[in-house]
Amino acid sequence: MGLALFFAATGMPGSFWDSPSNVTAAILLGVGLVTVGLALALAKVFKRFNGLSWALLVAGLVICGYGAWRMLG
Repeated sequence: MGLALFFAATGMPGSFWDSPSNVTAAILLGVGLVTVGLALALAKVFKRFNGLSWALLVAGLVICGYGAWRMLG
């Protein structure tokens, strides 16, 4: 029951979650957003964008882009 309420709260129809590629795309979008957040947090800790922060930021954007591409395609 809790999972059905979560899907209703997000506004996603139940058929969206029936497709494995959409579920994978949603997971990839989440991982990408976490990676971008981690990159921004590291930049704040080091008070500048170093190589690791840039690498994580680019990786997060690529992962988000791939998730969006899978969701739309």
